[in-house]
Amino acid sequence: MVETEDRVAFYQVLIAVEQEPNKLRQVFEDLDESELKPKLVIPYKKGTSLICGNEVIPVSQIRKIHIVRTTHRNEVEREDLHSKSVREIDRLNRESSGVVFISPGFGYDPVDILEAGEDVTRKFITGHPGAAAGLPPLARFAGNPWLVTVVGGLVVAYLIWKFGWNK
Repeated sequence: MVETEDRVAFYQVLIAVEQEPNKLRQVFEDLDESELKPKLVIPYKKGTSLICGNEVIPVSQIRKIHIVRTTHRNEVEREDLHSKSVREIDRLNRESSGVVFISPGFGYDPVDILEAGEDVTRKFITGHPGAAAGLPPLARFAGNPWLVTVVGGLVVAYLIWKFGWNK
């Protein structure tokens, strides 16, 4: 982990949305930390929308999220993953007796980036969407116990005066 921090880190972001909760898709790739925060972390914490190319995704629709830190760009990491998987398939085919594995290997699907890097989602995402937004200022003010007590007392005094309950 220390050696990754010395080099430039690239962040890849995958999400699954409400319409397809079991299908991850990559929405951001090759971001540095200074790009990751305004594009993903801040909108997520405020409960607003992510703008991914020409698509707007409300964070309330996000069901799964993964932030993956890699040491190289997405394309390089996936090519490396593909090369390793092809070598492993070739090795298994050479060593097996009669069984042949036919597979294109890993690295073609953008979701394969999960295997190439470190999932650092918990470092950036610590709560539900909109957790940092909290209540609007007026709602916080209206919920103040002192304000409720004073206004409640005034309402009771008005009712006593209006209906003559004090006689």
